[in-house]
Amino acid sequence: MSTPSPNRRKPHLRQQGSALVISLVFLVVMTLIAVGAMRDTTLQERMAGNLRDRSLAFQAAEGALREGENWLLSPAGRLTAGNLAAELPTPEAWNGVAPAPTQPAAPGFSDGGLHSGNPLFHISPPQIARSRGSTLDISGSGGSDIVVSHEVTARGVGGSNTAVVILQSTVVVD
Repeated sequence: MSTPSPNRRKPHLRQQGSALVISLVFLVVMTLIAVGAMRDTTLQERMAGNLRDRSLAFQAAEGALREGENWLLSPAGRLTAGNLAAELPTPEAWNGVAPAPTQPAAPGFSDGGLHSGNPLFHISPPQIARSRGSTLDISGSGGSDIVVSHEVTARGVGGSNTAVVILQSTVVVD
């Protein structure tokens, strides 16, 4: 009769803790995956928040731009528009304070606390231009009809002071 080998008689002697090492490696890998997923989720949440702030700012600026255009085309606006003197040297750098806005805030603007500031609009002094069909020539050369135009600049702020959108349009006053 043959004698069993020493490893067969005592199977627990063959194991050297490999299950513990493998489980620790799996635990480290799972932890790295979880940390990466949390980082990615946080980044996506920040991006979504920034997009929301910019969207709020754009909507506020769009509302202020339309309000400024309507004000300019109203009878009271037409009377006042000829006396406007403040020009915006760089509309994209307008902080809403200097030069002062034409209107301090868009009338009827109600946001329920979503925006960190009220939308503003500024109307430039009148510019004389010549009409060439559907285009304007501000240089004054050629053309047939002389028209007066104003630049309407609107500034909207989103949920934070860093989300600012500035829009500008040109309005021809008949």
